[in-house]
Amino acid sequence: MRRRIVIMMAAVFAAMAVSATFGPGASAQRGPRGQRQSFSSEPDYWVGLSIGYVDGTTVDDGDTGSSWRFGYTAQIRATLEKTIQRGITLGASAGFSSPPLTYVSGFLDPHTNCVSVCDAKANVTQLMAFVHGGSGLGFHFVYNLEGGVTEFSDFRVRSTDDPLPPSNKYDFTFGFGGGLGVGLSPTSDIYVDEMTDLVLHPSNGASGSAPRLYTFRAGFRVGF
Repeated sequence: MRRRIVIMMAAVFAAMAVSATFGPGASAQRGPRGQRQSFSSEPDYWVGLSIGYVDGTTVDDGDTGSSWRFGYTAQIRATLEKTIQRGITLGASAGFSSPPLTYVSGFLDPHTNCVSVCDAKANVTQLMAFVHGGSGLGFHFVYNLEGGVTEFSDFRVRSTDDPLPPSNKYDFTFGFGGGLGVGLSPTSDIYVDEMTDLVLHPSNGASGSAPRLYTFRAGFRVGF
């Protein structure tokens, strides 16, 4: 799994390097005296795609008494943004991942498909609204503030594909992060950033703090 994620991340960075070198904005990033130029205007809308590397985390579920120990995984994320003022957009995103999982069965709901501990799998979907800041030709800093829901669903034993409880869970989530972007042209840029999301999952006292999802992302945006 880790090797596959590293290969995907390397492919994204290779595409970034090619775009930065030969893209339409490569020759327009500097003025006649080497001064950096900024956008005179920005697109009304942006669409984007990114791939992320999500750190492992543990979620204690208060309803079933079970514990979900998620491993490292890759996340695919799509975005749609509306420019609200120069350098700031308001957007919506949908991210999906299917991480490896160690499922620890709870005493509240001892399920016959998993006795004590078993290797399992589940889907993690994030639907978020966010504010994005940062734009311009060449290098610039970017930041993101986001809030929405994280859905945990389709819990299954890995070896048999038998279902595990619960069927799904929706948790309010909010987060923040930042990174570095490169404007290739007035209508395209690439970026790398790191996000920290707090997932407000009810644990009924089993855990003293909210689970955290740490995601390192690389992606691109196109304006229109």
